[in-house]
Amino acid sequence: MTDAAAQPKRTGRVLRAVGRCCALAIATLLVLPVLPAPWTAVVPAAASPYVAVCSVIAARALGWVALLALPVLVLAFLRPRWFCRHACPVGLLLEVVGWLRPSARRHTPRLPAIGQWLALLTLGAALVGYPLFLWLDPLALFTGFVGAAREPFGVAWLVGAGLPVVLLLGLLVPNLWCARLCPLGATQDLLAALKRLVWRRDAAPSATRRALARRSVLAMGMGAVCGAGLVRRARAAAIRPPGAVDEARFTGLCIRCGNCMRACPSEILHPDVGDHGVASFLTPVARFDHKHCVADCTACTHVCPSGAIRPVAPEQKATVFMGIARVDAELCVLSQDMDCAACVQACPYGAVEPKFDEDTYVSSIAIDASTCTGCGACEVACYTTPKKAIVVTPR
Repeated sequence: MTDAAAQPKRTGRVLRAVGRCCALAIATLLVLPVLPAPWTAVVPAAASPYVAVCSVIAARALGWVALLALPVLVLAFLRPRWFCRHACPVGLLLEVVGWLRPSARRHTPRLPAIGQWLALLTLGAALVGYPLFLWLDPLALFTGFVGAAREPFGVAWLVGAGLPVVLLLGLLVPNLWCARLCPLGATQDLLAALKRLVWRRDAAPSATRRALARRSVLAMGMGAVCGAGLVRRARAAAIRPPGAVDEARFTGLCIRCGNCMRACPSEILHPDVGDHGVASFLTPVARFDHKHCVADCTACTHVCPSGAIRPVAPEQKATVFMGIARVDAELCVLSQDMDCAACVQACPYGAVEPKFDEDTYVSSIAIDASTCTGCGACEVACYTTPKKAIVVTPR
């Protein structure tokens, strides 16, 4: 090939490399807290059609966040895998890692299309409200890692551990993730196949169409059965962020990106490390060790890319319930004939009330369940140690 003929190809490769580096830089800036609008952290993970389609179906709601995936969704129909080749930040990182083993980069592992099964299983489970594998989305893994990179080493780093695992896999077996495992790439392949079957009926033999239909129905049916089983077993075992959907769907919809934990100014949201079951692993739970959920703060409700936490306006905060306060009368100092009104004074909603029994001449604390949001202000204010006399529990 002459230099004149090769020049356009070299120029195309350079432009593609520059574009991919720009996409990586933009995605990183969106996740990091360097831009004035905190909601920008939503964009990278919300741009995934895999997350958007399954979360909209599972949540039974279409918000503005889901519309962020529309450009990638359209591209998947027009140019299959264009996003993977030109804009996916994880794909670029995997390609860089693959350069460490150039001899292995040319070989694609001979494995079935596991990513398509994951995508179809998740879609089928989303139909019953519990998408199974949303947390495997590469853009969610990227968001979790970049966000955790600015945190001190600790439990928060578990949220960002998914991307290093994928990169290590890319080093050991190049092309495995992108070609066989990635559910986002598989979603684009399925959309492209759907376009061929609907718009160009003669593009694929009838046997191929039947095989695709059987696989889709089988995988989605299996996903629906598994999702329904998990929904039935769900219990309100944890205190979730304000605006969280019901527990039966929350652990499926949450993609473990960590956005809500990093957005919380009170730092009361932490990743679950196994205290509330396997399904809840790394999802956000609220703990009121030193601070509580401030009455006019809704920061965490505006940074969820999957609909696991719905947006809440400040004026709605008093009607959004996280849990409910419970009083242990034996621990409360009022039962010991001591004066205390710390929890009553701390409650911003007037849900904690003192009561006096004229028959026994004993004071106690009563909780108004209709106004208690479970914000944790009373628990933080309680003086008893090491156990608190008033604690917030799941509703």
